[in-house]
Formats: sequence, structure tokens, C-alpha cells
Amino acid sequence: MNSPPSSDETDIILLDLLQDEIPLISNPWELIAQKAGISQEEVLVRLNRLADTGVLRGIAPILESDMISPRVSTLIAVRVPEKDIQRVAALVNQYSEVSHNFRREHAYNLWFTLSSRSRDHIDTILAEIQSLTGIHPDDILDLVTEKKYKIDVRFPLRNKKDTGRQHDGRD
Repeated sequence: MNSPPSSDETDIILLDLLQDEIPLISNPWELIAQKAGISQEEVLVRLNRLADTGVLRGIAPILESDMISPRVSTLIAVRVPEKDIQRVAALVNQYSEVSHNFRREHAYNLWFTLSSRSRDHIDTILAEIQSLTGIHPDDILDLVTEKKYKIDVRFPLRNKKDTGRQHDGRD
């Protein structure tokens, strides 16, 4: 990765637009270019430069997986002896049903999310993890998802009161 570029207002507008919505049309870059007030070619050059320098890590859809296949989810907290943390984390990471696995400075020092199509399958995975790691059941907290909240995480890069180009008419 190269050193970060100096971003101008157009880069900021593009990054804000990418967080808002990429339209599902045959040429989304043309519409984004119109909203940003630049050419499509300039959009692509700028996005490539931002990617090459690490400012932009990727562009990907955010899918609502429950709309495709309903899931049961839970957050698991495990009290793991410090000497075993790497081994247990590596074992947990082998399960495709684990979406996040992170260490915390807490008595329960390994936390991961687990989701599956059924609660029975989650219980089977937890029993396997317990058996393979030797962790006592009292050292595992199963914090079942009771209600799911979806938050819209965006990082606006410019003040909506800024003067200059308005990219979507909602400012």
C-alpha cells in the first residue's frame, strides 16, 4: 500500500455517495458520476487511486440474510485460560457458522457470534467446541439473540451544510 493520497472535496463526495447507495443498474458509475458532477472516467480513476492507497478497501453489498434464509443467532462468551486462547480461537474459527470471533479484556475473554438455521444445530456446535477444547460448561455464556436491531452505520465525511455540489438533493 502506498502513502495515503491527499483527498479533495470530490473524493469526499464520492466516498459519501458510495456509503449511500450504489444503484442496481447496468452502469452505476455513470449515475454516481452525475451526482458527483464529474465524468464516469474520473469516478473510476479516483476510486482506483483510493483503493490503491488503501483509503477504499472494497465495495460490497450488505445483504439482509434473514430475508434469504431465516437464522437463529447467539453471542457466545467463553472463559478461556490465557495459555489456550490461540488454540481455542483457531478451533472456533473453523466453523462457517461463526461470523465474528474476538478477544476481550474480561473474565470471559473470547467472544463469538454463531448463527444457524436451527437452535439444535447451534447446540451441536457448542457441544463440539466444548468437547474439543475441554472448556467446562460453566465457562460458556450463551447470550441468545432475543430481538435483532439493524443499525445503519455510515461515516459521513462532509458536513451536510457544506456549500458546493449537492450529490443527491437530500441535503
